[in-house]
Amino acid sequence: MTRFRRRGFLAAIAIFTVLVLLFVGYFFHCGRDYARVSLPQKYWLLSRDCKDTTASAIIGESYVSGGAGYLVETGGNQSVALACYYAETTARSVQEVMTGKGVETRVTEICPEDVELNGGAAAHAGRIAANADTADTCTRILYDAANGLERTEVSQEEARTAVRGVVKSLKGLAAENKGRLYERWNAELARICRKGTELSEGILFARDLRYLQVWLCIFVTDAADYFA
Repeated sequence: MTRFRRRGFLAAIAIFTVLVLLFVGYFFHCGRDYARVSLPQKYWLLSRDCKDTTASAIIGESYVSGGAGYLVETGGNQSVALACYYAETTARSVQEVMTGKGVETRVTEICPEDVELNGGAAAHAGRIAANADTADTCTRILYDAANGLERTEVSQEEARTAVRGVVKSLKGLAAENKGRLYERWNAELARICRKGTELSEGILFARDLRYLQVWLCIFVTDAADYFA
């Protein structure tokens, strides 16, 4: 091997070694700054299947009957969520009642995927879990208020107070979520808060609170997408 070729060969070896070290160092750094957030929330959606041509009609029917009327799109399929429950037995019980009325529904379990955080984002694991927990608490406040309003056990002013309390809590979360990691999450929080504020300024119906509750439940279960 000539001296020129030998130098070229040694230079190539050196470059290769540096690249390998950089590659290993990168993955070592990522492995060190890594966190997996397992969110415990679990919900059961009661919904009606629909197509593009029937979605509007089913939303209208469900809304008139006191359902959330929230359009859900997953995997190219559409359905209209009527309500969201915290126990499968409750969802199945309501489903039986709906079946008795001639309305076909579907019960779907939804829950968040683990949120994987790398690098500096790993330090936010606790805060992300706290965000999901607070949002979940807000869904339950709305659920109770909707049921109470429907049974006339909750007044209009009490229902408004519940919605305003939820909006205040969610706005507080967003205000403390600092950095680019929270941009998409905070943007959705802002949309939910705007809807809550809009609803609280008029006459409230149980269906309005259910709509907001279903939206929040689905939001929580999509957490991994917002922090990807």
